[in-house]
This record gives sequence, C-alpha cells and structure tokens, in this order.
Amino acid sequence: MTFLPRIPLSLGAHAVSVAASARDGLRTAHYLVQELASADDPAAPGEVAKRAAWLLPTDAPTALITGFIAQNARLAEKVMATSRDAATVLLPRDIHPSPFDRSLMRDLAAATSGHSFTANAVFNAYFRRAALQLLQRYSKPPFLVLENRIDAARRMLGAAEQADAALMTGALIALVRAAPIAEAGAIDPKSVLSATRDPNVAILAIACAAALLGATGKPTPETDADRFFAITGALIAANLPALERALQRDDVRQLETELAAIKAMY
Repeated sequence: MTFLPRIPLSLGAHAVSVAASARDGLRTAHYLVQELASADDPAAPGEVAKRAAWLLPTDAPTALITGFIAQNARLAEKVMATSRDAATVLLPRDIHPSPFDRSLMRDLAAATSGHSFTANAVFNAYFRRAALQLLQRYSKPPFLVLENRIDAARRMLGAAEQADAALMTGALIALVRAAPIAEAGAIDPKSVLSATRDPNVAILAIACAAALLGATGKPTPETDADRFFAITGALIAANLPALERALQRDDVRQLETELAAIKAMY
C-alpha cells in the first residue's frame, strides 16, 4: 500500500524536485552545524576552527569563544538529529527502497519518464540511501549528500526502453556528472571508496551494481541492504578504476560491458 499521491504528468517531477531542494537546505544546515560542533576538537581539521572564529577580532579570546560556539553547535546538532530520526519513523516504506525490492529496477526505469511521483521519489531515495550507508561504513562524518543533484541526474536520463545494464550505465553517467556527494567526510584510505579519485564514482558505481545484483535475490537470508552494499563494493573493487577511466572518456559501451560483466559474475 502506498501513501504517496498520484500526481499527473510533469507535476510529479516538479513536486519531487521542490521537496528535494527544501530537504537539501536542512541537510546543508545540519552539515555546517556538525562542522562547527567539532571546532574545539584538537583532532579536527584546522579550517573547522577557522570557520568558527572568522568573524572575531584578532585580539579576541578565540579558544574560549570557539569552545562556546562548538558547545552550542553540539546542542543544535542533537536537536536536529532527534528531529530527523523522529521524522524518519513516520515516513512510508515506499521511500526507503532496498536493492532487494523486486520492483526497484522497474521504478528506476519509470523515474526516467519524469511523470511518476512515486517512482521519482524511489529513484532519489535509493541512491541517497546507498550513498549514506556506504559513507557511514567507510567514512567519518560530517558528510553531505544532496538529493536535488540526484534528482537532476534523473532528469538527464531518457525515457527509452532499456535493458537493466544499459539503464544503470546511463544512471551512473548522469549521477557522477551531477556529483551528489558534496562532502564525503574522512574516507578510510584502506576502504573500497578510496579505489577512485572521486568518491562519487565508487559510491554510485556500487549503488548501480547493487541494484543490478539485488534483483536476483539475497545471497543469504540474513543479509540486509547495508551489508549487501558492502558485499557489492568488495565484489566490484577491482572494476572501479576501469569504470572511472571509462567515465572520464564518456565510453558508454565500455561502461555497459563492465556492468553486464559484474552482473554475470554474481
């Protein structure tokens, strides 16, 4: 059962885009608050403390005021995190898509037409969820994933009937160009995300591959989406440099061949 309304024609695309922009404004504010919350942390990057104190006079007690800013930012971050968690509980299942959902590939394909409120929301939510789960596993916050850039990538895609590998190839190209991972945090240099220069490439390639592989079912009954993204990352780690080179050359055929090969070896 769906709680999302059916909005005709292009109104669905506009509604999703406006909602994504509004949420991104809140996410950006939360990201900045998270940065300020670590302004008094000796282990934090130097530029964080500078951002907290850039309006202060040169003779001001910088450490004291920076500490005050950080304490208040931590309080604000707790309030924002609590509000976000409470809102998440109330959201319908439709906008928490999993790579194991049997309708996922169909919804991702439907989203390229731009006329389905439900499918558009699923497209945006799937790739944002994948990015966040990979960042939470392999990076340290704060990080920022912009939903409106994912929606912009969706709008770049054509509505033609395509095989799954071709659909994910187009999605990967559009998503990497849109670069929805605006800030990736401190990525573990030993993780799969460090296999590419641009974290957008590794994260979005894993998300696209997981959508292709998840359609065949779970490898084990206890495997959840978060663990499956990690499994997919390990599976395609050796392919990521080749995928990045193909993206740099805009080599659509090579990308489609790589994704089809990944699906075949699963």
